[in-house]
Amino acid sequence: MTWDQAVERAGQIAAADMPPALRSADHWDWVAIRGVVAVVLQALAAQTAVSPADVPLRDVLEALQHGSEHVRRIAEPVTRTATGSAEAWQWLTRTWPRPSAEGPRDLRAQYGGMSRGIGAGHTGAAVDTVTAWAARAAERAMEQGL
Repeated sequence: MTWDQAVERAGQIAAADMPPALRSADHWDWVAIRGVVAVVLQALAAQTAVSPADVPLRDVLEALQHGSEHVRRIAEPVTRTATGSAEAWQWLTRTWPRPSAEGPRDLRAQYGGMSRGIGAGHTGAAVDTVTAWAARAAERAMEQGL
């Protein structure tokens, strides 16, 4: 049950609801949605002793539909110890700086050089901002038979 497997499958799921032009490590929305899905995959895989590739998509969708507090609760045990996911979880749960009050702002600077569409200007954690979007991606992936 490796983090890389979870990220790979999460990318396939997230791609079901995101245009190809936005599927980039330079796009905050992509990194956030893929990251939340990957953490859920890894948590469910650990609970059921299967690989992230074998976690039923309906279980991923159900976990995401329970909201960000549920995602935080199931993610905590695996993100404390698993290589790769601990760093991703730190990013997914960090808060972001407030936009500068000085004239036009460069949102890329605010988000570590990344562009952002979902909740631009919001200072909250990605896991709290995109869990519903991640659920929508999982739902689209199910519709597409992934």
